[in-house]
Amino acid sequence: MADEDAPRGSRIADDPFSGEAARPDPAVADEASAPDRAESSESAGAVEAAAHARDDGHVPAADAVSETEGAKPPRHGVLRRRSEPRKHKKAPWWELPVLVAIAIAVAVLIKTFLVQPFYIPSESMEKTLHGCPGCSGDRVLVNKLIFDLRDPHPGDIVVFRAPPNWDEEPTPTSPSNPVVKAVHWFGQLVGFVPPDEKDLIKRVIAVGGQTVQCCDAQGRVQVSNNGPNGPWHSLDEPYIFENSAWDPRSKPGALASGSGDQRTFGPVTIPKGRLWVMGDHRGDSADSRYHCLEQAPADHECGTANTTVAVSKVIGKGVLIAWPPSRWRTLGTPSTFKHAADAALPVLGGAAFVLPVFGLRRRRRRL
Repeated sequence: MADEDAPRGSRIADDPFSGEAARPDPAVADEASAPDRAESSESAGAVEAAAHARDDGHVPAADAVSETEGAKPPRHGVLRRRSEPRKHKKAPWWELPVLVAIAIAVAVLIKTFLVQPFYIPSESMEKTLHGCPGCSGDRVLVNKLIFDLRDPHPGDIVVFRAPPNWDEEPTPTSPSNPVVKAVHWFGQLVGFVPPDEKDLIKRVIAVGGQTVQCCDAQGRVQVSNNGPNGPWHSLDEPYIFENSAWDPRSKPGALASGSGDQRTFGPVTIPKGRLWVMGDHRGDSADSRYHCLEQAPADHECGTANTTVAVSKVIGKGVLIAWPPSRWRTLGTPSTFKHAADAALPVLGGAAFVLPVFGLRRRRRRL
């Protein structure tokens, strides 16, 4: 009587007293499936699978139907492929040499047009850049593309080809052994060995059109954008290491008698297309000030031919100390230098404009 009074749909459930799964009533199954005959064959197969699971007494009916509908049929092809041993194809003999050649070509292109490492051989930029005797010289990464987007700015640390009379810095020597020379040449090609050319690194103090002199009442370098009559902007340079000797009685263009002043110079107006550069180690740097003192030892009122550097000789801007790892840091521009903002074009967008004329400008610089 309890079974007759129960709803017909409940006969699908297992009988808790019989110990085995209850079989569905055929009449009830036909009546329940009549509205669903239009469903896809996939749903029908799912219901049939659920019914078989209920016959075995392993899974409740509702759970079986939901799990069967959500499952995907096994991919027999995938299982068959996994069971078979996979055969590894042997790489052709020429693959490794080609990869090495591509890697070298990429390194050369990056070194030639984008970024190049440089070794600091002297102490003229201490303590900003290490090159002191007895210590491992820093290696800096130099951005070679930036000055094709803009000219050097005051405060930039730049690498440049040394003018002919700037011969106080040590010059790298090429080895005589042919094998070592070949290795040395390859190292220079990819940028791991210092070049044989005399490349110097200094900080730009003034650019074309500006006037520079030293010193104010505190012994600081001054820069004017409006010629030797000023107004003057005194540079705050906390990075200076061991500044040169100075006599407060000296004035630009008028040295104190017998003072031994090695700091006072100018005023010097920089021509367009040239730079006034100085090392951060002011007491030991063969820079623009040093050559000014050599040229005019009496009053330090020097010209620009032998004291400034041509913009066309600039290789790039120092941006990062890459070695040793303990000194990893970027080389920014101190806030004391007031210059125009960088080019509005971003590097990636500007490269699309610059690269077509890149070779022409490089050629013009070498003329």
